Amino acid sequence: MTLFDRAGKKIKMTDAGKLLLQHSAHALKDLQQAKASIEELRTEQRGSLRIGIALPELEESLQEMFAHFHRSFSKISLHICPSFDLTEQLLDNRVDVGITLHSGTDERLVQLPLRTENYCLIVPVNHAFSNRSSLMLDELRHVPWAMQPECHPGRKLIEKCFRDRGYPFATVLETNSIPSILRWVQEGLAVTLQTKSLAAELDRSLFCTVPILRGVPQGQLELIYRSDRYQGEAVKRLIEKIQAVLTECSN
Repeated sequence: MTLFDRAGKKIKMTDAGKLLLQHSAHALKDLQQAKASIEELRTEQRGSLRIGIALPELEESLQEMFAHFHRSFSKISLHICPSFDLTEQLLDNRVDVGITLHSGTDERLVQLPLRTENYCLIVPVNHAFSNRSSLMLDELRHVPWAMQPECHPGRKLIEKCFRDRGYPFATVLETNSIPSILRWVQEGLAVTLQTKSLAAELDRSLFCTVPILRGVPQGQLELIYRSDRYQGEAVKRLIEKIQAVLTECSN
């Protein structure tokens, strides 16, 4: 098959060439993964592990676990980064494991359920809602929101709950920085919806959390990795530790 066509001084790839390039790229990635796995065995757990976290606010709760892991595998460096396209990054071998909210079943991945993430309203202590024992979702149709960006899986879940009911969802601040979101809430500029696990860590002299009845956003947190990828001892131990921490926090 002809892989390239020459037109004057220009060379263009044929359809056969494009097809071969696509399959060759996958083959090279698989070969790189095989070499990395064998190298891990040969060098007694050296190298690096890349963890993608689609909910950056979880990273703080995992820091103690990451430090403990490093003491057991001191020759392995950890690379932790916020990643909102985890499936693509896992399949391209850009990350080794990921933590995200369940958005559907994918046969190419192992998807381990961790805990259910329930969301609640967070307001400043002097807010009109601060003394309420609970709220209905329709009472929040016209409040100003400080939230994570639209690509954040929790934000997607929340916004879908509102739009499925025909309610508007207007943000005045979008950022991945939880301290920034809470600062705007504390100043009375906005309110926010965050997980109950995050809300439990807040200063009660500054913030109030209010449960939402009927229609409250809820997501299943999960740990994911490629189903066809060899998992060395270090990765297995890391997965076990993440499961222990993020499952225990829900109890």
